[in-house]
Amino acid sequence: MGTRHTMHIPKAHLIEQFIAAGELDKAEQVDRDLPDQIDPIAHADDLRALGLDAGLLMTQSDNLEDQYRPRAD
Repeated sequence: MGTRHTMHIPKAHLIEQFIAAGELDKAEQVDRDLPDQIDPIAHADDLRALGLDAGLLMTQSDNLEDQYRPRAD
């Protein structure tokens, strides 16, 4: 049984997403209330209060990480 590394999401990424969606109040809340690197598990309640699904965010972050990981050709 392997251990899975803890995924962190940059606060700036969430702020950018909320600004792009025109949700400035949520962008300000993220900036004010969450750390620079957000742990989706530890901050699941905060994310849920913002209308975000921690599990979905982790999946999206995993996909981004895989996309930018150097390939062994």
